[in-house]
Amino acid sequence: MHSLWDDAAAPRSSAPLALRAYTSRLIGGNSDLVLYGGGNTSFKTADTLYVKGTGVDLGAVGEEHFTALDLERLRAMLDDARISDAELMRGVDQCKHFPEAAKPSIETLLHAALPYTHVEHAHADAVLAVANVAGCENRCAEVFGDLAPVVPYRHSGAALARVCKQVFEDQASTRTIGLILAFHGVVAFGNSAHESYENLLCLVNRAEDWLQGRGAWQLPVSGVATTGMDKAESLREAASAIAGFPLTLHVASTPQTIAYARRHDLAKISQQGPPTPQHAVFTKRLPLIDGDIDAYARRYRSYLQQTLGSTPHELDIAPRIALDPAFGLCAFGVNEHYAGVAAEIYRHDITIISRASAHGCYHSASAEDIARAELEYGGFEQRVRAIQHNRSMDT
Repeated sequence: MHSLWDDAAAPRSSAPLALRAYTSRLIGGNSDLVLYGGGNTSFKTADTLYVKGTGVDLGAVGEEHFTALDLERLRAMLDDARISDAELMRGVDQCKHFPEAAKPSIETLLHAALPYTHVEHAHADAVLAVANVAGCENRCAEVFGDLAPVVPYRHSGAALARVCKQVFEDQASTRTIGLILAFHGVVAFGNSAHESYENLLCLVNRAEDWLQGRGAWQLPVSGVATTGMDKAESLREAASAIAGFPLTLHVASTPQTIAYARRHDLAKISQQGPPTPQHAVFTKRLPLIDGDIDAYARRYRSYLQQTLGSTPHELDIAPRIALDPAFGLCAFGVNEHYAGVAAEIYRHDITIISRASAHGCYHSASAEDIARAELEYGGFEQRVRAIQHNRSMDT
């Protein structure tokens, strides 16, 4: 992956936040680093943390999209073991310098915990393809060494920030430029926007080079399908009936998706879960692979009940991704945009899972962790449907 830093294009202003926004856009504009709604960056002064606001597209972020918070207060709360994770997360908003400012990133505490002026968090495909295997820690030690110690999986927010702080304090050396977050992504840092950005690329390129050297880079391909569209539409209708509202169809028949749907081990590798739990918000934990949507719905209801104790009203049990040798990949969404988002995310999942499976045994986070992410970040489809309904009423 080549650096996109351009001395001529970089802001000529001496304001560090302008450069922070510039490198954030370089990261956010690359889907191999950041997918829909993902990624966050920050900049620190002696007493203030500026972190990207929640919901802001990292590829289009400007200086105005960073929320300023009291850095000393954030760190004091993080160091206080008496404060629970839930209380800690509730306290983040109270650290904003301006109450009306945007809600800061869920990873605000992680950014506060690290002793560098610039921090970036991305979900780089190549890093996940290295790390998402059995024996993650040993594999990452081989590839990254002390450049980036491994952080065991924790849910986003206070729990992740606390374990990142502990791992950094226990394992970081003078060579350390980042952290590998198991089943989540990568963090990089530095003392300038340019340095931190280049450190992120250093870790990603290390992963890419290692995968290429192990013959785990090239993706299998197959002929593009010319049939199966009727089948995809039938699946959309069945999925809509299960969901209880009409879903939109997006078909992605490419040489890579066809080859993946035709893998002899599809039933094993596709049913582990996504590379990072956040993807399940758009794709569900598992794709449909046998065309039996009723059976899928029964299994999904059972999964939610076993992990969450119920089937929350925010989550329906219809699939959002279907794989079939006839058409490759199709995705379902509450509208055309979100069907496309689900398809794009799962195409990246195919890349990650295929490369991980080429050098090891692909693993995802636990079913419980993925269900928790689905519940915490889910429910957006209900909000989108409400907005669409209101617009139709207005017209």
